[in-house]
Amino acid sequence: MPVNNNCFSSVLLQKAPVRHLVRSFTNGRIAQTYLFAGKESTGRRTTALAFAALLQCQNPTTGGDGSVDSCQNCDSCRRIAAGTHPDVNLITPDGNEIRIDQVREMQAMASLKPGVGRWQIFILDPAERLNVSSANSLLKIFEEAPPHAVFILIARDTGSVLPTVLSRSEIVRFAVPSHQQARAEIMRACALSEAQAALCYSLSEGRFGRSLEFALNFHELSFNSGISQSHTDFLIQTESLSQLLQAEFAAVENLDRALRVAGQIDQKVYFPLQAARKSFCRSLVLNTGLPAAFALLFSENLTERLNSAISVMKKSFDPLLLEAKKSYPSALIKEIEGQFSAAIERWAGSQLEEFFLCLLNWYADALIVACKADETLLLNLDRKEDIITLAKVEGIELLRSRIELLEKSVELQRRYVQPLLILENLLTQIGGPEA
Repeated sequence: MPVNNNCFSSVLLQKAPVRHLVRSFTNGRIAQTYLFAGKESTGRRTTALAFAALLQCQNPTTGGDGSVDSCQNCDSCRRIAAGTHPDVNLITPDGNEIRIDQVREMQAMASLKPGVGRWQIFILDPAERLNVSSANSLLKIFEEAPPHAVFILIARDTGSVLPTVLSRSEIVRFAVPSHQQARAEIMRACALSEAQAALCYSLSEGRFGRSLEFALNFHELSFNSGISQSHTDFLIQTESLSQLLQAEFAAVENLDRALRVAGQIDQKVYFPLQAARKSFCRSLVLNTGLPAAFALLFSENLTERLNSAISVMKKSFDPLLLEAKKSYPSALIKEIEGQFSAAIERWAGSQLEEFFLCLLNWYADALIVACKADETLLLNLDRKEDIITLAKVEGIELLRSRIELLEKSVELQRRYVQPLLILENLLTQIGGPEA
C-alpha cells in the first residue's frame, strides 16, 4: 500500500516534476512562484505538499542515488502531514471561486515572517478558479512579496491562468501516465491482482490518482446485466450522494465553512456511484434497442433528482444568510449567495459530464478494437469481451459518430443548454427504438 505522507517517495509516475523540484532545492534556487500544470488526478497537489515539506523540513534526507526528500519525522513534517503547519497554506475555492478576500488575507500572511519554518508557502488549487479581481490582486502580491514567500499554483494547463501570472511563474508540467503504466503501478503500490487493478482504473475513468483511492478501498464488483436494474441502481446511488452532501451542508455552522464545502463538492468521489454509473453505461452501449419512452423517463428522473438536490442544498444555506444579513452589507451577501449557488449548480453539471465521459470511454475503447489498435490502450480492459462485442455490433463509422455525439453533449452542457433535452436526445440516438 502507498504510504499516506507528504514526501516525494509518495509521488507516483511523475519523475520529471520531482527531478525539477529536487534540482531547485539542491541548487538553492527556489522560485517565488511555481505553476504546476497538468490534468486532474496526476498528483499535482500531492507533489506541492511534498515540495512544501522538503522546503520546511528540519532534517532533509539524501538517498543512495543522491535524491533529496523530507524526513517525515521532524516537527515541520509532522505538522504538514496533519495539515496544521502555520506556514503552509492551502487556498481552495470559497463557493465557485477563489475570491478576492481570500487573496487579500494571503497578502497579509505573506508579509509576515515564517512562524515555524523557513518559508511562507501558499498552494492555490485550482488556480483557474481565481476570478479576474483575485487574479489581479495576486499579481500585486507577487510584486510586493518578501523573499521568504513561495507560491504554488495548480492548474490544468498554462492557458487557464492570466498571461501576466504565467509570465511570473516557473512551470512544472505533469504528464498523464499511459493506461498500461497506471495499471502496473496500481498493482505494485496496492498489492492487487492484474484484474483488480484494471477494475479500479476503469472505474476512475482513467484518472490515476482517483484509481488509487479505489484501490485502497478495493472490493469486488459485479456488473448488473439488465438495463432496468442498472439504471435503477444508478439513480439510487445518485440520490445517495446528494443526500450525503445535503447532510454535510446541514451540519455546517458558519458561512466560511459552508463556502469551503461548496467549493469542493464537485470533487467528491463516491465509489458506489462510480460503480453504478459504469454498470449502467455498459448496459446502455450493449443494448440493441430501448423502449420508446425510456429516454424521456430516465432523463426526467435524473434531472429531477439533481434539481431537487440543488434546491435542498441551497435552502440549507438560508439560515446562515439570514444571520449574516445582520452584520454584513447586502452587496456582500448577494455575492456570497451567488458563489454558493454557482458551486452547487457546478456539482450538478459535473454529474452529467461524468455520465457522458463514462459512455464516451466505452465507445472510444470499442473504436480501438475496431481499428485493430494495441489492446493495452483500452481503458476498460477489465471488460474486454464487452468491448469486442460492441466493436462488432457498431462498426468504425457508427462508433465515431457516437463519440462525436457525446463530445457535442458535453459542449452543450457547458453552454447551459437544458440538461433534459441533451439527455433525451443522447439516449434516443444511442439506444434507438425497441425492435
